[in-house]
Amino acid sequence: MTSAQRLTVLKIAAASMVGLFLLNLIVITPAMAAWSAQGDRISALRQKVERGQQLLDREDAIRNRWAEMLKANLPPEVSAAENEAFQAINRWAGVGGISFTSLTPHWQDNDDGYQTFECRASITGSQAALSRFLYQMETDPTPVNLEQFEINTHNDNGSELTMTAQFSFVRLNASGGGTQNE
Repeated sequence: MTSAQRLTVLKIAAASMVGLFLLNLIVITPAMAAWSAQGDRISALRQKVERGQQLLDREDAIRNRWAEMLKANLPPEVSAAENEAFQAINRWAGVGGISFTSLTPHWQDNDDGYQTFECRASITGSQAALSRFLYQMETDPTPVNLEQFEINTHNDNGSELTMTAQFSFVRLNASGGGTQNE
């Protein structure tokens, strides 16, 4: 092979290498990245479809639970709603052995179509009485959320406790509220 032929072969090889590098840079790498991104989107869509199917399978149970929640909803009239909340508090306190040292209620409007009737309470009683109160609150059908509480001893031997609690009752808007867009 002559030096001119070798030079031609080297030029062709170098041009081929540059062409392969540009092909990899311009075509193959972006195509692989797009393929990977498409695979991720397909995987995410499969998960959404699976979650949607699970919701459809549980539709009756979810609708029944929502109907129960709407039945337990506080009335739209403020005085009737407050009366129902205070009746619930009296049911919980009816377990005996507790006394309220303070109870401060107020209404809170939320942008998501519901209101809360928030209460701050200071309660004294034995450990068993406070436990029964909390149990009654959590098992009551009235829509209530115990947001925070703190228990401290009221006397030296710990037989009397003081609990400060913040809990709220929920009242959905008149249209049934709570629709979510996903």
